[in-house]
Amino acid sequence: MKLVIALVVGLLAGAMGAVVVANTLRQRDAYARGLMDVMQHHYSVLRESLRTRRCEPAGTAHALAQLRALAPDIETAVYADNTPDAPFREFGTRLATTLERAPPVDCAALAPIAQDIGKVCDECHQQYR
Repeated sequence: MKLVIALVVGLLAGAMGAVVVANTLRQRDAYARGLMDVMQHHYSVLRESLRTRRCEPAGTAHALAQLRALAPDIETAVYADNTPDAPFREFGTRLATTLERAPPVDCAALAPIAQDIGKVCDECHQQYR
């Protein structure tokens, strides 16, 4: 009986320890995940505009402006304590260059910008996930 109680107590202590470790690891990357989630939201606004063929300059300009504002934070969100490696910086530069294009006035002008944003993001995620 003592052995069963000790086993149950040990299992409970181990489970609680695992939960604490898992929460700590999850919180460590919270800022980077949050930043990517917000950027994904604004990118999906662009894709939805293209899908529905409702590319109003005000809506797409806002989404692009938000992406432009958030893009410089990617390096510090992912590499908080040290300098990112060269390929990661190259992806950041490519994204910034794509976002600095002239604001689109219609869907035809938005399509290549959205495609290039998606391409840079996909390539970076393939290499760093």
